[in-house]
Amino acid sequence: MILLDDDSSKLLPSTQPTLRFPEPAAGRSSLSLPDYETSQAQQRPATHLRNPSKLPFPSHFDSRSRFWRAIFFALAIYVFLTVVIGIPLIVTKIILPKKQAPPNLQNLFLEDSDAAGPFLFGSDNMVMAASSIQCDAWDSTGFSNGLFTASVRRSLSPTGLFSVRSNATDEVLPRAGGSHNLTVAVNADASETHVLMDLTLSASSLQLRKAAHFCFSPTGTNRGYSIYMPQNIPLSDYLAFDIRVLFPQSSQLLTPTDMITYLPMFHQVIGPLSPHVRIANINIAGAGVDIDCDNLQADKIAVKTSFAAIKGTFSVSQSLALDNIEGPIYTNVTLVNDPTSGLATYIKADTGNSDLNVNITMASTSSGRTPHYNSNLRTFNGSLAVTMTHENSTPPAVVQLQVTNNQAPTKISLDSRFSGAYDLRSKLAAVRIKHPHMPSDWHVYTDTNSTSTVRGWAGWGMRPTDPNPSSDGKVTAVSSLSPIVLQLGT
Repeated sequence: MILLDDDSSKLLPSTQPTLRFPEPAAGRSSLSLPDYETSQAQQRPATHLRNPSKLPFPSHFDSRSRFWRAIFFALAIYVFLTVVIGIPLIVTKIILPKKQAPPNLQNLFLEDSDAAGPFLFGSDNMVMAASSIQCDAWDSTGFSNGLFTASVRRSLSPTGLFSVRSNATDEVLPRAGGSHNLTVAVNADASETHVLMDLTLSASSLQLRKAAHFCFSPTGTNRGYSIYMPQNIPLSDYLAFDIRVLFPQSSQLLTPTDMITYLPMFHQVIGPLSPHVRIANINIAGAGVDIDCDNLQADKIAVKTSFAAIKGTFSVSQSLALDNIEGPIYTNVTLVNDPTSGLATYIKADTGNSDLNVNITMASTSSGRTPHYNSNLRTFNGSLAVTMTHENSTPPAVVQLQVTNNQAPTKISLDSRFSGAYDLRSKLAAVRIKHPHMPSDWHVYTDTNSTSTVRGWAGWGMRPTDPNPSSDGKVTAVSSLSPIVLQLGT
């Protein structure tokens, strides 16, 4: 316990005036308020701290600001790349043609099944179409020069499909006993506006004339004539059909879609139809008798026969197929290519045990772009000769040429606009390459040069180090027992 002395317990009297605060009211705080100067002094630092321009950013606000700045810059870069790269790509895709898928080569050629025989006479198929098919409705019958005759003429509009078919085969109708002919030409009568189809029958007996039939269909896949011949005709008898298909002369080009013939044992002669008519697809089938075509022009042409020759001049923009068995092929061909289509123009020629002689002229619809041509030639036990030359206005083309032979000589000639590789092989015969008229800027590089194999490259400028099959030409020739000669720069 602390005891204070009496002196310290007494308050000393003050000389200052006495300040007495009023008594606090009931319910009020007993804390004292600062005076004015103190209040102003306290207010200035508080106001200073609340000034946002001088307050430091909290840490969480700094991270949020950096996040939004990153978003802004990313968006700006995206917009920039879209303008610089995306828009040109979109414009290019709109302007340039769409890239096509690789073509189905089978679709570039006509189907063999299209050139088929007619319905069997009196079959269910004919009965179903009886309302439109007219059979044995001859315009006239008679007897002349010791033969029983019958004739009929029908006309069709110069559009759509035309066909002439027969049930004759080399088994049904022997070669002896008569000759049959088909002639396709332009009508000499300039006033005629329809396609005229004339049919004449000659027979050595009335019974034989009655045994031969014809049907005419104005519509459908058999639009035209169907010919029916009797079987087992004696060699002493005579039976002959003569058919003429005459297209009109027209000041405007006529463009029928198809012409189909299936006429074994008929001599078929297709005359020049240009400039009046250009048929899109021509499919010709025969057997036993030659097929002659004179300046036949179309998008697609197919000619198939056996034991007879295929001869003539052809011009195609898509494909030409020449198929023969035991018969030669002698043709002059013009391949017309449209470089903007992205497709090559094709020729296939195949025969066996006979000669194959093809002269090919390469033409183009554009002189500013590279055309493409693809040729596949085959024979067996027959000489093979092929010449490929550019038309004067045709730029150097991409040429793909495949040649196959076995037991007869092969000769290939290419002009000096050719550029590409060559690969020549023969198992048991010599292989040679010649270039007697080679231009000064045209080069020939030989990689392999042996008795039976020659490989290398020929063309203008430097040889490509990495050949591209789609843009570089190539010639391939294979033989088993016979020599091969490649002549360049013709």
